[in-house]
Amino acid sequence: MLKALRKRYHSSHLKKSTVAIRKNPRLLLYIFLLDAAFFAVFYILNLLVNNFIPQDPSLMSRFQTDTLLVLGFLLLSVLYFVVILVVYSFFNLIILGNIRKFSSDYSHDFSMLKNMFALNLILFIMFFLILVLFNVITALLVNKSLWLAILVFVVMFVMFVMAYAFYNFSHSAFILGHRLKSNLKRSLRNVFTKSYLGIIIFSLVVLAIYVLVYLVLGYALDDKILANYDTFINTSSIITLVLIYVLFTFNRIYFFFVAEKKIGRVQSS
Repeated sequence: MLKALRKRYHSSHLKKSTVAIRKNPRLLLYIFLLDAAFFAVFYILNLLVNNFIPQDPSLMSRFQTDTLLVLGFLLLSVLYFVVILVVYSFFNLIILGNIRKFSSDYSHDFSMLKNMFALNLILFIMFFLILVLFNVITALLVNKSLWLAILVFVVMFVMFVMAYAFYNFSHSAFILGHRLKSNLKRSLRNVFTKSYLGIIIFSLVVLAIYVLVYLVLGYALDDKILANYDTFINTSSIITLVLIYVLFTFNRIYFFFVAEKKIGRVQSS
């Protein structure tokens, strides 16, 4: 049995992704720096927006009577969202290009930014609708049967996993050269296959082990944690964010290799 598992691992996308990262650690560093740069820009933009918004308490009461003020606020909100999405698409395009370099030579093509923006807009709308659906269903489940609530949350979890797979497949298909319409069709088709279950299970197992270790340490070091509660919370939060980021980054590379095998690269003309 162990021999069969070992053989299966050596032919898996998990092994292929691990080997690719080990052979090209510089690309992984670039991806980390690009992600960090995006969050830095996002943070700066938020600071600018917060400084721009008037702090006058009477402003909120004016929203109830001033239609132009409401329209102006909505337009600025849309503009802010578009700017953030453009910035995200820009960094996303470069990151995906570096991920493709794990497999083959690739030159960044910034003329693809418009299509990257369109794809990310579609993905944002998809996740927004899922979030709205989740909130509506959660509100409807108040005072309902526990088993019904569990069943609904399991269905919602499956939907989230499929949406997450669709997100990764569509990004991978995009950097492989597939046009938007073909990309969406192929990505949706692959959501209903088992090609990504391995990495989902792997990620869930890693997270489960982390939570178990966290609980065991919390129980064993209860007195010390209470004496240094703030330090413990801050440290564990940082470790959790790092772990989630590492899994997310590895997943992006894994999904790329899956997509490359399933749908292939489009040769540029």
